[in-house]
Order: sequence, then structure tokens, then C-alpha cells
Amino acid sequence: MITIKELRWSNLFSYGANNKINFVHAPLTQLVGRNGHGKSSIALILEEALYNKNSKGIKKADILNRHVKDKTYTIELDFSRDDSDYTVKTTRGAQQTVKLLKNGKDISGHTATTTYKMIEDIIGIDHKSFAQIVYQSNANSLEFLTSADTARKKFLIEILNLTKYTKAGEIFKELGTDLKQELSGIQGKITTIQAWLDKYANTNLSYKQEVTVPTLDQQLEPQLVEVQAQISNIDKLNKQINQNNTYKKQLTNIAVLDIPQAPDIKRMQNMESEYTNHLRTVRDGEAFIEKLNKLSGVCPTCFSLINEAKVNELIVERTSEIEEARASGVVCAVIIEDIKQQKQQYDTSLAKQAEWEKLHLLIDKNLPQQVLDKNDLQREYERVSTLITKTREEIQRCEQHNSSAKAHNTKVDTIKQQLGEMRQELEEHTFQLGLINERINIVSILNKTFSTTGLVAYKIECLVKDLEEITNQYLVELSDGRFQISFKVNSSDKLNVVISDNGRDIDISALSGGEKARVNVATLLAIRKLMQTLSSSRINLLILDETVEALDVDGKDKLVEVLLKEEHLNTFLVSHGFSHPLLEKVNVIKRNNISRIEA
Repeated sequence: MITIKELRWSNLFSYGANNKINFVHAPLTQLVGRNGHGKSSIALILEEALYNKNSKGIKKADILNRHVKDKTYTIELDFSRDDSDYTVKTTRGAQQTVKLLKNGKDISGHTATTTYKMIEDIIGIDHKSFAQIVYQSNANSLEFLTSADTARKKFLIEILNLTKYTKAGEIFKELGTDLKQELSGIQGKITTIQAWLDKYANTNLSYKQEVTVPTLDQQLEPQLVEVQAQISNIDKLNKQINQNNTYKKQLTNIAVLDIPQAPDIKRMQNMESEYTNHLRTVRDGEAFIEKLNKLSGVCPTCFSLINEAKVNELIVERTSEIEEARASGVVCAVIIEDIKQQKQQYDTSLAKQAEWEKLHLLIDKNLPQQVLDKNDLQREYERVSTLITKTREEIQRCEQHNSSAKAHNTKVDTIKQQLGEMRQELEEHTFQLGLINERINIVSILNKTFSTTGLVAYKIECLVKDLEEITNQYLVELSDGRFQISFKVNSSDKLNVVISDNGRDIDISALSGGEKARVNVATLLAIRKLMQTLSSSRINLLILDETVEALDVDGKDKLVEVLLKEEHLNTFLVSHGFSHPLLEKVNVIKRNNISRIEA
């Protein structure tokens, strides 16, 4: 239950400072004042306090009373919901501030917009619905009765707290749209993948075999260079060949013997020294013997008699030495001669060996035996050059083939991999497509269930019967049973209103002012009562602006009687001429362009 308790304001519309009105002082209160004094502005101030806007669309710059010196206006409103008390405090000058207090504690949002959203959530209905169920003017009929059939149904949905169903329907509708978009996206992917698979369905994806690349004989190019050099230097080379052949012939004429053992030169030298000694021994012995043979008689040296026997003995002795020396000398001479022959043979062998080695070194084994023929060389050059060219061309052809085969095989591998991935992706998308279709079917059912033609229509159809019954109860009292109203929900999501005057259907626009007032008040009270049974967002306050002016005396009395019977309702009858002696009265007066409340 929402209870609007007290409103305090300064400098709004035609009012000055420090105005206050208590909405719960009495169940039915008259708000009396002349035209233009500001009676109707109270409802607008109430709307500004709760929603930061008013149903007449008056701009903020025009709300401040231009006839006061103060450039700031303020609004304070006390209300309660269930067991909690709330106060809204608004100040607007160069800037606007708004505070929301709950049980004396500031619970305001970070911004004014956030705070007003919090207030709307507490009240439980939007500004438009609040303005219709709290304020009714004789200047126009209840919008519920005169609006289009579809809008009328929407009004009931909001007033009777059925928006939770329509919001759910909107969620399911949005979810359905998202799922369809997702479905379309997946279908597009499937189409793309299938087109890609179809494109390569008849493509040859076999591999190309690579060939063995031949190798160029590494000796061919040096051989070609050599032949080219031979052609360029043929005369010089032929001269070298002839000279080389001469060396070879000379080499074959040299009989190379096995080199004998090197002679023992030292022994030969020893033998020569020994031979010389033997010759000296022979020469000295022969001289000694010759000297001894010349001796006779007296020794010429010592003048002693010569001992012939001794002389002979010495001669024999020395002769023996000479013979022995001669024999040894012959042996030495033979040995010396033998060693000399050995040396001669050795030196000859060494000389031939040196000559052979010299010739052998002079011979170039790389030179051919035959002298070169230029024509033969030219033919050989062309043969080798052609072989090199053909081999290189074959290498290039094989490498190009292998390069093309590798590129083709890499492409085949990539395509096969992509085909595998695409098939797997197609399978996944197809599976997802089935899931989304199932979800779309479910959401479609839920969307239809929570649309205005589904569960909401069923609820409306049930509630409209109650609304019709309650409205006719009020109409019986207010019109002595003359008028009846019926509400009909058709299959096209519309709510039709039919008014009967003594059994004859008429359009609401054909009613007089007083008749229209009865129908408006009866419908409004019925809507409020139905709200009380359905929602905790019912509101205690009802402002009927000059509604009684169109009623006759009997109609005014019946309206007062009906309003006094209402429970949890505080009604303000706004008028400028009607005055009931038994009702509480609040006067609005205006002096010097400044309005004020006077109890």
C-alpha cells in the first residue's frame, strides 16, 4: 500500500513560500478556490516530486513562480510503503538536487536520474499510470475509456501489474530475435562451407610424384676448361709432349742396376796405410841388407871386426821380414783394388740412378703420349660442353617439376586439412543448428505464451470480467442503474468498451458532462479497487478536479456517499463553487499573483 501523506512546497507555479497540504487528514476533502488560483497545480507538484515531470509537459524553466523574488523552488513529499516511511526533497535553482530518505536515512542515488528511478521502483507504476489513477479532471474523459482499443489493453496491463508477463514476453521475443540471428549466421556459415566443399568435390587431390634430380659430373667442367686451355695452347703443349717423349725415351735407355753395397772406404784407407807401411818395411829392409852386404873386415863405425855370422843372421832375419811385408802388401793391394772396384761400381750405379731420377722428374705424366690434334680437341670440347648443357637443363627441368610437385602437394595437403576441418565444422554447425531450432521452437512457444494474446490475454480476460462487475456496481449507485458498461476482449489483441444507456449501446462521446463524469469516476474507482486486490502498488490518493461541477445535486450527493464508503482512500474534490457542509475543506487563495493554501 502506497500512502501519500503530506506535500510541502515553495515558489512553484502560482504559489509562494511555505505551502503544505495533508492528504490523510480525512477520507474526503474539498479543495476549493477560484479559477486560476492553483488548485489543479497541486497534482502537478505531486508528479514533479515523484517523477521529476508533469502530465501537462510544463518545462522546468516555467515552473518557478516568476512573481517571487526567490529564484529557487523546493518540494518535499512524505509517503509510506508498507512499514517504511519515505521523504523526497527536491530543490531546483541554477542546479537541481534531489534526496530520498527512508526512515530518516539518506538512500539517494549518485545522480538525480538514479534517485527518481529508485522512487518509481518504490511506487511501482510509471508516471503516466500514476497520473491517471490519482488525478481525474472534468475537462477530459478517463484515457482508459477514450483511447484506442490496443492502448486501452496496454493501460490495463500496466495498471493491473501484468507487465511482468509482457516484460517476460519481450525478453523471449528479443531472445527469439537473437536466436534467429544466430540461426541465420549459422545457416550462412553452413551455406559457405557447403559451397566450399562442393567447389572441391570434383577437384583432383592426388599427389604428384617427384623425380630424381641428376647430378653434374664434377670432372666435366674442369675437363672443359682443360680442353679449352689445350686448344688455346696447342703448339706449346705439343712441344712439351715431344720433349716429354724424348725424356721418356732417354729414360728407357738407362739401365738402372741394383745399387751395390757401399764400399768400406775406411777399410780401404786402412789398407792403403798398411800397404804403405809394408812397402816401407820392404824398402828399409832391402836398404839394410844392401848395407850389410857391403860390410867386410872392420866395422867402419866402431872399428871392430865384423861378425860375418851375425851379419848373415841379420840378413836372414831382415829378409824374412821383407818377404813377410811383401806378402802382406800383396794382400793389402788386392783388398784395396777390390774396394776400388766396388767403389767404381757403386759410383757408376749412383750416377745412373741420379740421371734416371733427373729424367723421371722431368717427365710430365699428365701429358699425353701423342701430340694433340686441334680438330679432335674441338670435337671433345663440343661434346663435353653439350653434355654439361644437357645435364644442367635436365637438372633445371627436374627441379622445376619437383618444385611444382611440392607446391601442388602442399596445396593438396592444405585443402585436405581444410576439408577435414570444414567437414568437422559443418557437423558442429549442423548440430548447433538443430539445437537452435529446438530453442527457437521453445522460445516461440514461450513468446506466444507471454505475449498480449497469450497468458496476458487470458489474465486480462479474467480481470476484465471483475473490472466490468466492479464498474457496474459503482455505476448502479451513481446513475440509479441507468448506465451499464461492458468490456470485450477480441482475438485481435483489442479491448472494446461498450456503454449502454437503458439497454441501448451508445458512444462515450455522446454522453453529457454529468453522464461522462459518472462513467469516468465509476471506472476509475473500479480500476483502483481491482488494483488493491492484485498489487501492493495501490495508492490512497485520488484527486477529482471539478468532477462535481457537471453533476446535479443528487449526483453530487451520490458521489460523496460513494467516496465516503471507500476504504484506504483519501479523495480531494477540487471545485470552485461546490461546498458540502459535512466535508473537510481546504481553501486556495491568491493575492498579488501569489497563491497559498489556507486550511
